[in-house]
Amino acid sequence: MQDIKIDLVYLWVDDKDEDWQKKRKFWANKLGVVSSEENNDCRYSNNDELKYSLRSAQMYAPWINKIFIVTDGQVPKWLDTNHPKIRIVDHKEIMPEDCLPCFNSAAIEACIDNIPDLSEYFLYANDDMFFASPVEPEYFYNEDNKPIINLRTRKWKEPNNIYTQRILYTEDLFNKTFGKNPNLCMSDPSHCIDVYRKSSFKSCKNLFQEEFDKLIHRKFRCPNTIQRIIFSLFMIEKNQGILKFNPPIAEQEFYNNLDNLYLKLELKYSIEDVIKKFAPKLLCINDTEDTRDEDRRKLKTILANTFPIRQSWEIVEEFTIQPVFEGDYYSIVFSFDNKYCKYFAVLLKSLIENSHGEKFDIIVFNSDITENNRKLLFNMLPDNFNLRFFDISDFISTNFPEIKLKSINNWSVEIYNRIFIPLLMPLYKKVLYLDTDIIINQPLNELFNTDFENNQILAVKDATAQILHLKEFKERYEHIKNCLGIKNETDYFNSGMIMFNIPAIDKREYKYSIEQAFKQEKLLYPDQDILNVIFEEKVKHISNKWNLCCGIFIWNKDFISYLKNDYLSDIEFSLENPGIIHYTSPRKPWNSELELYYDLFWKYARKTAFYEDILYARNKEISIDAIVEGVKFTNLYLQIQNDKKIVFWGASLFLEEFIRKYNILNTNVIGIIDKNPVKQGKFLGQYKIFEPKDLSTLKPDEIIITIVNSARERALEVEEFLKTNNFIEINVKTI
Repeated sequence: MQDIKIDLVYLWVDDKDEDWQKKRKFWANKLGVVSSEENNDCRYSNNDELKYSLRSAQMYAPWINKIFIVTDGQVPKWLDTNHPKIRIVDHKEIMPEDCLPCFNSAAIEACIDNIPDLSEYFLYANDDMFFASPVEPEYFYNEDNKPIINLRTRKWKEPNNIYTQRILYTEDLFNKTFGKNPNLCMSDPSHCIDVYRKSSFKSCKNLFQEEFDKLIHRKFRCPNTIQRIIFSLFMIEKNQGILKFNPPIAEQEFYNNLDNLYLKLELKYSIEDVIKKFAPKLLCINDTEDTRDEDRRKLKTILANTFPIRQSWEIVEEFTIQPVFEGDYYSIVFSFDNKYCKYFAVLLKSLIENSHGEKFDIIVFNSDITENNRKLLFNMLPDNFNLRFFDISDFISTNFPEIKLKSINNWSVEIYNRIFIPLLMPLYKKVLYLDTDIIINQPLNELFNTDFENNQILAVKDATAQILHLKEFKERYEHIKNCLGIKNETDYFNSGMIMFNIPAIDKREYKYSIEQAFKQEKLLYPDQDILNVIFEEKVKHISNKWNLCCGIFIWNKDFISYLKNDYLSDIEFSLENPGIIHYTSPRKPWNSELELYYDLFWKYARKTAFYEDILYARNKEISIDAIVEGVKFTNLYLQIQNDKKIVFWGASLFLEEFIRKYNILNTNVIGIIDKNPVKQGKFLGQYKIFEPKDLSTLKPDEIIITIVNSARERALEVEEFLKTNNFIEINVKTI
């Protein structure tokens, strides 16, 4: 191809702009489309995708000449508008005055050829479209500078929404003008970055001028208007473009490689894994009517991990949280997602009732709490409490671009937020961080008045760290001692309560410490491991009273019997006088009566506006668990009704309940295997618990995994163990 300048055009809207929201609401009411498909929120949702799309362009298509961002008088807060490569274009510059304001992206994109100084050759993208791997100009234009036009083979027959209806309307219009083209009659847009020549764009508009005039005067999307595919069809018909067919979206999974990948923003799968699998050149991650707020919240982390390189047009804002009170006050930070909001309300109520007029500056790190839930929380606050919400995802991705925050097990990425408190709140003196599965049982004056004694944090020793000498904790002991390098394993602290001594923490040194700590190859309890590595010799350990972890008493009923001296005395005192109760067991008071201080949680829950939500969630979870457990009981019962010699793998609570409930006496079940030395040699019902090596003596035909959580992962581990130890004839099953 000849040496040409290729520009890139985006449409962008900030749906959180209050002035824009008022305009949209006014016109939606006036035109009667408030609750219609034309006005769906997903059409306007802004999750800072534009920032990462621009990053992707510079990372993988740096040859792009200029980038134009078309908006309704809005500017992304992170964008340097003086950057020579980027220009903001107002709707007023390209659309007739009588069409404004416009909330119809189809109408706006029909006018992009009016952008002043736009090159003859340009690409067009929405902000949810990305360059996903290195791509050259030749991918978009052939040797004759003709656009290479990506379309998809259509699979649907009848339109089921405005989008598909408009495609059929456009193709019918095209066929009436040019005659039916068998290569084009079953085509869909690629739904990704499109390729144009400005001259072809204008010629097409001139040919269908009446249709385009109708379109650009529609403030919201509507049926029976022309769709952007018309430009592609026109260029192909006039031999001004080269057709390239892509597989239908529904058939993408059957391909090993895809140049053009379309994904819905529904995190039922790992978007990062799918991108890695297909290694596409172009990518679209589409916000649809089915997208949840939780999915949108997680997208930022995915995009930051996928496109981590900050570009020269990004303004680095100094993000500092300012105190709201003067004089004496207590500052507490929390971090949770919207589904945990109802449990935070209970914590907040317990804090309010155990305060005596002190001022509380409450900070929540979050990006998805709904407006309704925020209002309910605000309504709880007395005059001496202030509550604010901050989304710190941009701060993390900007200042720590090499760090990849990933959810582990049942923990969301919010668990990491506590790590960044000293950097975000440098103007504070003391900042308390608390997990959300907590109840305040005493005023916090004593805790806030505790002397740091020249240390950087206050924390409570982790209960499990006091019994790592037991055989069942060998792996955890090895992790803390060898992987993390903690000198004294019993000093390992729980991160559910930390008091930061902000002035004592050097910010540059701390930032470096975070970067180094994240390089740990293996993190079992990610935030907690990182904080222990950073503060190992800078922590003052305080009484368990201020972080009484209930979980240890639930899953290890002999815990106290292993303790000695001062730690034992402190635990006994703390059980009688808890200041902060931390429900660390997977069994929480909102779903299990076995939890310690169960009644205390419900005492405060009843006093919140979330009480009915908590009850509903509890009953729903209990009902679902009962159904699932019943199905698993039935499956296990049926699986052992044969003549094969069977062993169960995992002396779990589930198996214990199964044996008790069904009074199992099957003679073909010859025992139970469990890796925990404490359980080996004991019995569940009539069945003895063996160690894995005893398989050579037992010689079963089948192993049934009876650890119900992550059963498939456990099965893979068992299969690998059998293979390594040459037990090749044993069949492994899950329930």
